Amino acid sequence: MSDFLTLCKTHDVKTLYAFGSSTTDHFNEDTSDIDLLIEIENNDPIKRGENLMNIWDKLEQFFQRKVDLLTNSSIKNPILRQEIESTKILIYDGQKQEISL
Repeated sequence: MSDFLTLCKTHDVKTLYAFGSSTTDHFNEDTSDIDLLIEIENNDPIKRGENLMNIWDKLEQFFQRKVDLLTNSSIKNPILRQEIESTKILIYDGQKQEISL
């Protein structure tokens, strides 16, 4: 897990939540992707974008499966937002620098 902690710290992750099937009993080990909601600390839009692109690839390598990565600002659909809120589980807290896997 120290690799995961380092990955989050290196990319300025503020919070990282899992949501969707990976947090329910609908997860299929063979076919399911992992849905993640991420917030990056960095306020520089270029650096934040670079961090998002870089960590996205690294998260797919870490989990060995496809990752759908969303940010709060990218969620425009209120039904999707409600679904995320109802299933999300905090897996990394940047303020505490703590993993909850």
